[in-house]
Amino acid sequence: MATSTSYFGLRRGSTKSHTFSVVDGKQITKDRVEGGKNPRTLPQMTQRCLLSTAGAAYSAMKSICDQSFEGKPAGKACMVEFMSANMKQIQISKEYDNGFFGFNKYQQPGLVPGSYIISEGSLPKALVDAEIGSINVANKKVTVNMATTAGGSIAEVAEAMGCKNYGDICTIAVMFPKSDSTYGFGAVRFTYMSGATVLESFVIAVTGDATSAALSFTSNTLKVEIRLLSELAAGATTANTYMAAISSRHVNGNWLRSRAQFNVTSATPTFTEAISTYPVGLERFLNGKEVLQPAPTATTNGGSSTNGGGDSNTGGNTGSTSGDNTGGNSGNNNGGGNGNDGEDPEN
Repeated sequence: MATSTSYFGLRRGSTKSHTFSVVDGKQITKDRVEGGKNPRTLPQMTQRCLLSTAGAAYSAMKSICDQSFEGKPAGKACMVEFMSANMKQIQISKEYDNGFFGFNKYQQPGLVPGSYIISEGSLPKALVDAEIGSINVANKKVTVNMATTAGGSIAEVAEAMGCKNYGDICTIAVMFPKSDSTYGFGAVRFTYMSGATVLESFVIAVTGDATSAALSFTSNTLKVEIRLLSELAAGATTANTYMAAISSRHVNGNWLRSRAQFNVTSATPTFTEAISTYPVGLERFLNGKEVLQPAPTATTNGGSSTNGGGDSNTGGNTGSTSGDNTGGNSGNNNGGGNGNDGEDPEN
């Protein structure tokens, strides 16, 4: 590597043998990489698979997860916390093949269902007894049921949602199968306010794939009906649709959170299915060329003949890890916080 200047000014770009860039007003000239190999061993591709899985999940759930870790400023710090917490869980799921996480196949975009930790904090777990009550594929609705008392007063509803004081927040997140064979993510935030009726006592905001939400009571059960933007898969059921809830409370200028994690026990694809799609053992060059390992020639020794089989796998390009997020808060138009000032916003 060398620095250089030119009478005609600093140059950028590349030639057949060199690349040129400008750093701090100086031109940096480097030899062009030829024959550099991308990762291709099984351990390297395994790590790529795990990172791709966690990174795609964070991207899908970013509107919540980039501000839901107590004590961490919104944005990159929360992203790092999400990746750290869930990579450990994903690694365990891979080793024990327990079905708690699915794994992204090679260059597969989007969210794969898994038992992701989407919030961490010191508050008690929210909506412990809540569950997915029903799925309406035709109307793109997911209903979450929570037990409450017969009266259904404002205070009882608030308690059922984990809210004790005005300004407390209950966020309900759902992960659901979409018609395009991927998974969607949406969340509804209920902020407890002073009001004359139940509906007036909760300010509702939505993010992700959720478009609206409504509260109702049936047989002493508090129901939260969530409408979604995406088409639900025809096979969407209460068994393959998941929910998690986050309590948030503002105390002394800081937002406290509860721990929230999806409960998934039969996620697909398995690690074995996913890793089989990664180009292990192939030589893949940075300049776009691809050279397969040569097949051994047939040899004869002592009257016996052995034929070496060539590697005929030609799959995939160089690929990249989808976990390379830069953090930051995507925000939403319904009252979501933003992390630009580094302060933990409402969730």
